[in-house]
Amino acid sequence: MRITYLASAAIPSTSANSLQILKMCEAMVGEGHAVTLLAPRMTPAGEPDSEVVGEYYGLRRVPEIRRVDTPRLVGRRGLAWRMAHGARQLAPDFVYTRGVDFALAASRFRQRVVLELHQLPSGRLGPLYLRLFLSSPRCRRLVLITPRLHELLVNAMPAARRVETLVAGDAFDDVKYRALPDPHRAQRQLGIAVRGVAAGYFGSVVPGRGVETILSMARELPEVHFLIAGSSERPSDELPANVLWLGHIPPAQVALHQAACDILLMPYQSRVTVQGKGDTAEVMSPLKLYEYMAAERLILSSDLPALRAMLDEGNSLLLPADDPSAWVAALRRGLNSPDLRRRLAHQARLDVAPYTWRNRTRTILADLEGGAR
Repeated sequence: MRITYLASAAIPSTSANSLQILKMCEAMVGEGHAVTLLAPRMTPAGEPDSEVVGEYYGLRRVPEIRRVDTPRLVGRRGLAWRMAHGARQLAPDFVYTRGVDFALAASRFRQRVVLELHQLPSGRLGPLYLRLFLSSPRCRRLVLITPRLHELLVNAMPAARRVETLVAGDAFDDVKYRALPDPHRAQRQLGIAVRGVAAGYFGSVVPGRGVETILSMARELPEVHFLIAGSSERPSDELPANVLWLGHIPPAQVALHQAACDILLMPYQSRVTVQGKGDTAEVMSPLKLYEYMAAERLILSSDLPALRAMLDEGNSLLLPADDPSAWVAALRRGLNSPDLRRRLAHQARLDVAPYTWRNRTRTILADLEGGAR
């Protein structure tokens, strides 16, 4: 099929949003589809070409990328309609997007649309755009990231019950996470000097992600080396001596850095923001959840309902989100129990095995070839 993906995210960028978009496009190409990604032009001087984008994200198959200028006077609203117009010119079998405004605009240009939602739209216009899109005959399918998000959607907008809907969490790259080196070998390959056990965190450092909990653990456990990756912006307070702040790591290199850890940390708080806004704790499906499981390392995670979609006591240590002392105790338990680390990590790897990007794509695109355009 010919698929046009409409993205609002900067490509490339440090956001998980952009990574998820590129991994979906890569999987679509891998499944034999012709994919064109329309992304906003961020600088007038020129954008990285597809080869550079592919290298940054570690893609083996790169979609065609076309840049779209954002209208100066109307901003994103104008961008949505400009992208939808560009999609119509490409004459795809359907449009795929994560933007409610992009989905509505494409439907008005008589394109069949698959909309993927990671949270309910907010603000004054977001819910209106979604209601209008749901009423369009061009709304081909909705993809919801978690069952809870689906529940919230149909309660807020009963019209969603009449739309073909499926729930599909995020996924991992099975090739990148195949035959990873052990922690010491990965550390040597990266030139990271670690004595003893290494515990790692990979992701955003905005409020709600639990970086404060990690720093508290580091002060209590000086014998553990903590690796923190995800942002070049360091905390204003002085870091403990056993914390290595890695800054931003290109997606292509994340798997090897995760392999350099004996234990992986996911200390989400009870309120989780996206780029410092909103609260997705109830409906999230974090990319790092699947990556951590695929890395086959012991996972220490906050015990939140959204994370229990994949985690349980048989594949991880689940802890109170807001109790740093419980995290210290659990990390000590992991330090003193290599067999526990191996057993839980191995079970996590088995449990995540079906959740690859290719499998996710097959599920989402199944039976989309038919239907009027």
